[in-house]
Amino acid sequence: MSWRTTGLKESDVAEGSLHAVAVDGNAVVLVRVAGGLRAVQGACPHIGGDLGDGTVEQGRITCPLHGAVFDLLSGQVLADPFGVTPPEGAVEPLAGYPVRVVDGTVEVDLPAT
Repeated sequence: MSWRTTGLKESDVAEGSLHAVAVDGNAVVLVRVAGGLRAVQGACPHIGGDLGDGTVEQGRITCPLHGAVFDLLSGQVLADPFGVTPPEGAVEPLAGYPVRVVDGTVEVDLPAT
């Protein structure tokens, strides 16, 4: 894992708003949920929908393509687009990344490439 800057200030990330950023070629979505910052993979694990275009509600993110729903804190699949009751569906959990703030700027700890 390696800490990398997102280029966003902590104050830029309001509660419930999505910020899609590219961090060293990795699509990442930043969101403030339950008062804390959370970073998750930017592509839906179902078929790669852009989660930056999704919606956030009550600590959940919904993919704009097929409606897969994930818990932003755990990454758990809450609604499978095929109607299968999780965790039995074919959709993988959403990957999350550690977040920290250094001098007011948000950084994420991404896997080494």
